[in-house]
Amino acid sequence: MLYSLLSRCAALTIGLLFALSVSTAAAQQTRLPDIGTAGGAVMSIDRELAIGDMYMRQIRASAPVVGDPVLNAYLHDVGTRLVRNTSDVNFPFKFFWVNQDQINAFAFFGGHIGMNTGLIAETRNESEFASVLAHEIAHVSQRHIVRNMDAMERSGPAAIATMLGSILLGIVNPELGMAAISASMAGMQQRSINYTRLFEQEADRIGIDILAQSGFDPMGAPDFFGRLAEKYRYASKPPEMLLTHPLSESRIADTRIRAERLKQNMEVRRNELSYWLAKYRVLTRHIGRYNETAARNDMQSSNPDIATAAQYGLAILLLDSDQPQQAAEALAPLLEKAPYNTFYLDVQTDILLAQQRFDEALTMLEQAYQRMPNERTVTINFANAAMQAGQLDLAIKLLRDFLIRESTNTVAMSLLVDAYRRRGDTSNMHEARAELLALHGQFDQAINSLHNAHAQSSTTLEQRRLQARIEQLMAMQRQLEKLG
Repeated sequence: MLYSLLSRCAALTIGLLFALSVSTAAAQQTRLPDIGTAGGAVMSIDRELAIGDMYMRQIRASAPVVGDPVLNAYLHDVGTRLVRNTSDVNFPFKFFWVNQDQINAFAFFGGHIGMNTGLIAETRNESEFASVLAHEIAHVSQRHIVRNMDAMERSGPAAIATMLGSILLGIVNPELGMAAISASMAGMQQRSINYTRLFEQEADRIGIDILAQSGFDPMGAPDFFGRLAEKYRYASKPPEMLLTHPLSESRIADTRIRAERLKQNMEVRRNELSYWLAKYRVLTRHIGRYNETAARNDMQSSNPDIATAAQYGLAILLLDSDQPQQAAEALAPLLEKAPYNTFYLDVQTDILLAQQRFDEALTMLEQAYQRMPNERTVTINFANAAMQAGQLDLAIKLLRDFLIRESTNTVAMSLLVDAYRRRGDTSNMHEARAELLALHGQFDQAINSLHNAHAQSSTTLEQRRLQARIEQLMAMQRQLEKLG
């Protein structure tokens, strides 16, 4: 089943967060002070994109990045909705999940935003969840990391080198990385510290504006952050998010005043079924906080979205405990009501494959694919079902077409490697494996795989193409070494 493949993609635990804030205070003024330009003197947009890409490759290699296509599609949809209402967008945003139970979110170079699965489990509605995304989007759109580097440059070039080294260390060891960042920040001039305070204030206010303009309840921000501050007020070890985004009473009060003013002039959208389905999928399949008794209790909720999501969660629990028939019975009413809901299609595919009902799975997914040809959940499930049914040519075509649009999708690339292996196409298998390895920053192994593909290629043109790709990966490897 696809879920088994996704489980194998998880690696070591990481909690990468950048120290964009070291303050527990937030200014009360309505207008923000001028705190400078977007850091172009320190790092160009192109340079930031390149560094972000390299960091993302290392994160894939060391963190339990979630490959779940349904959750990734949901996160992308919410993030994109927020970005549409964001000014100063300099590059495409890339959203991803890290499978950790801790409450955490983080942003880094080049528009990359990571969300821990534990964070959505802690939120109580979609506006709370979106408020965290909007805050991180504001950090990225305002280029706070780069602007902080600009401030540090005035304290001496060594400050930037220390900060970048600490970030790289954080990729390998989050606790040591955060300690190094804190130490480097502590040694800087007060002006640099004041910059980080202003960055948090700016991200709060811009984030709430983005939230409201996107149709979410702006009260989601003060409600969520206020509840976190109260819950962990006396905790000896608060969540990482509170260490890097300290929540003072004045900051929460300022956020609440702004949210209340914005809410007076807007109509909040209330369709939250996808949020609840995503949350219950996380609870059941990724962080294991849920059980069958809880699901059956929640199915009696007066909130119809919660009741539906609980029934969906029950189907997942039954399927993952090797009860596909009972899972099918739990899912059937939901699927009948919304046959093209991708949350339901994904679980139904796994049910049918578990029962070896390959023809039914292919028929269902082909119909969905014709209706939604570019949807990632449908495409990946269709390709996986085709491969399980022995239709390798169909699987390979679907995956190759999909990877043209989403070249960094590691689940699709893993499936393509497996499809080539099953077909006995070792040359293409080595090439696809090289691309998968490169996505995880493992350039030595990727280059070796390309050499294997080169040795088995049958035409001069093919050899030249592979040699060119080898040289590209070698250049990327040198770039990564410079960053380190």
